[in-house]
Amino acid sequence: MKQDRGIIVNILNRNYPPCPGITGESAAELAAYLVGRGLLVNIITVDGEYQGGGGEVKSSGNVYRIKTFYNGKSKAMRLLSNLYEGFSMVWKSRSFSPDVTICMTDPPLLNMWAAILLRKRKWILWAMDLYPEAFAAAGLVSKGNVFYKLIDKIVLSNKPSHIISLGPYQNDYLHQKYGRDIASTILPCGVYNAADQNHVDFPSWAKDRDKIYLGYCGNLGEAHSLEFLMSVIDCLDPTRFRLILALYGAGGAKLAAYAEGKQGVEMVSSVKRGELKYIDIHLASLKNEWVNVCVPSKTVSSVCSHATFIYCGSAESDNWELLKGAGWLIPVMDDVKRSAQEVLTRISKQDIVEKKGLASELAKVLLCKKEAAFKSIYEGIVEIAPRSR
Repeated sequence: MKQDRGIIVNILNRNYPPCPGITGESAAELAAYLVGRGLLVNIITVDGEYQGGGGEVKSSGNVYRIKTFYNGKSKAMRLLSNLYEGFSMVWKSRSFSPDVTICMTDPPLLNMWAAILLRKRKWILWAMDLYPEAFAAAGLVSKGNVFYKLIDKIVLSNKPSHIISLGPYQNDYLHQKYGRDIASTILPCGVYNAADQNHVDFPSWAKDRDKIYLGYCGNLGEAHSLEFLMSVIDCLDPTRFRLILALYGAGGAKLAAYAEGKQGVEMVSSVKRGELKYIDIHLASLKNEWVNVCVPSKTVSSVCSHATFIYCGSAESDNWELLKGAGWLIPVMDDVKRSAQEVLTRISKQDIVEKKGLASELAKVLLCKKEAAFKSIYEGIVEIAPRSR
């Protein structure tokens, strides 16, 4: 293997610890691993406000924050701000003359700026979300739209040297798009070691242990099914279940309003990572048009907390492919309300115990995959870094 002495790696992502957010935590964990292997790691991020939760991952590497000019909710202004942030992040990264740049996908179109500004430079795409595909999935433009085609052409004009994907389905999609010859690593998002969270106090909302606890904790964005969560609320038997909601994102306020006053439902400001284990069944969903475009981390985190999940989505998606032994599937093409009612009616505490056992075994597998993925990424960096030759 080539020598890696003096290799400089930049990691680009909109959020980074201590700011909340699972993508920033993922970046920090990889940064810590690469620093531990002797690489010089710079983080280029944005000095902004963030919603979300997560664990207590420490910041690693040399952190540089770009100032943003907008943190409001206007979609037009947010897009302009994101474009400015993405350009500024890649431009700032260039000033360090890194050997390899790892470009994540927040803000939107960060990969486009990487394709434009990193020509003749080695870069790695870490595909948390896919752009411009997400614009089409959200119904903002069609794939035949001239702007969509232009962005896609730009993205393909300077292909990454390595791809980090969230699962086998997304990995296959990206290989179809960029070419089978590009090296890749599969790294599921949301993998953590539950043993590291044992210090978290017992939460007040989990005191009624005779009940089965359901939970939706995190972003309720356009990729997720509001219908599914409303159906669960409608079908909820408060004599058997408690539903814990910790919401943010586009649909969070709407679901909170819908849940208000419903028996068996409790709203909380946040659920800490170490508290996830007190939820028996986590709820997750992904609309069909978003398959491969993103892979929600909720199901992965639920399994790593040794809990179970109900996933409303396609069986041919990474969430189900990676974790199906530990949860229940509600296909999005079904009558969602009827299917939710059927699943909730037949679930027993013994079923939960059995699936939690499978989740514990899957959590071990996921931790091994994460360690192997970090090693693969490190070796990929060493392989493509110009200074290693």
